[in-house]
Amino acid sequence: VRYYDISLNLSSETVRWVAAPALEFVERRRINRGDATNASAVTMSVHSGTHVDAPFHFVPDGATIDLLPLEMFIGPALVHAVDAERYITEEHVNTIELGGVTRVLFKTRNSNLLRQPTYDPDFVAFSLGAARALVNRGVRLVGLDYLSVAHAEEQVPVHRAFLDHGVILLEGIDLLAIEPGRYELICFPLRLRGSDGAPCRAVLRDLA
Repeated sequence: VRYYDISLNLSSETVRWVAAPALEFVERRRINRGDATNASAVTMSVHSGTHVDAPFHFVPDGATIDLLPLEMFIGPALVHAVDAERYITEEHVNTIELGGVTRVLFKTRNSNLLRQPTYDPDFVAFSLGAARALVNRGVRLVGLDYLSVAHAEEQVPVHRAFLDHGVILLEGIDLLAIEPGRYELICFPLRLRGSDGAPCRAVLRDLA
């Protein structure tokens, strides 16, 4: 069985959302400086790198990350490639052969953008119609290979189209080396009490 790490490598150089603070990694103690141990601290956005959005991110009374059911973050998933310039549309969504799968990860040209050091506003995102179509088709987890499922000027309506219906959003996944097809997804977020999101280690595994 082969495993595929689709998580971004987190550091101060990792591409970040336009309004997000830079990740700060502090070397608190180091053996090579005469300390007894190596110990570090990190300051970062909960939406850094590969992460999960909880409904509370945009829904005032929505569930926080620590309250989401664990079974959402593990199970069969479809990696679906879309050739789009700016939007994944309703038409794109309606052509997907789900075959009963409720977790869909979208591979676009964005996977190349994740390797750039700075945010690119011209990434591929979901249209409002695509978000609604995914909900209508019973998809429960949506992944995208950039830092947000929506363009900066469309954050609220697109996120709400998903999160109002309890759809989990997995953002910042690296699918560049992943072939479209069916896998098992494992993407448990950190258990941050009361948080609107959390980083996660996202992994795909070949189906037996």
